[in-house]
Amino acid sequence: MSKPFDLDRTPFSVLDRRRTSLNRSLDDCSRAFTASRGDTITRRDIENGLIAVLHLDEIFDLLHRDITTEEILALLADVDFPRLRSVTLCDVALEEAVLPDDLPPYVEEADVKLNGNKWTVHKYDYDPFPSNPHAHNYAKNLKLHLGNGLLYSGKERVSCGQLDKKHLVTLRRLVHECNATIVLPEMTI
Repeated sequence: MSKPFDLDRTPFSVLDRRRTSLNRSLDDCSRAFTASRGDTITRRDIENGLIAVLHLDEIFDLLHRDITTEEILALLADVDFPRLRSVTLCDVALEEAVLPDDLPPYVEEADVKLNGNKWTVHKYDYDPFPSNPHAHNYAKNLKLHLGNGLLYSGKERVSCGQLDKKHLVTLRRLVHECNATIVLPEMTI
């Protein structure tokens, strides 16, 4: 189990710097391991390796410290990345429900569709930009600020558009219907 990390007491500027640095290091390590091993080692592979080697609960836990590309490369030098990849052995569906009806819901995210576009809201997203939480449209490589409706393409930090208020209100309602435990940012549109 990893060391607890109190986000509320860490300045946003520190978290943002560490997140930016960590993202760059993960990308650099992915390229370096891919080149040296002759196999595609993804950024997710690097994250899984760090989680395993450092006994983290999630990659988000690395924000409690500064870690360099060189440190990551050294830590993961002997990691067998393919062994860390999850492999689905099979999917099984029972014809009747076997779990008690009164179990509390456990939802890490919400997936909603609005006008044919699928949006995913993660309960724990280690990148708090553009809002915390925010929505992802993976098909179009977009992020949506759930407070003001601004859209961002890929890793860009400059808005490329905006949802109108009507659609933002509808999307927020759908997210809340899907997972009422997600606390959405205040609307400013």
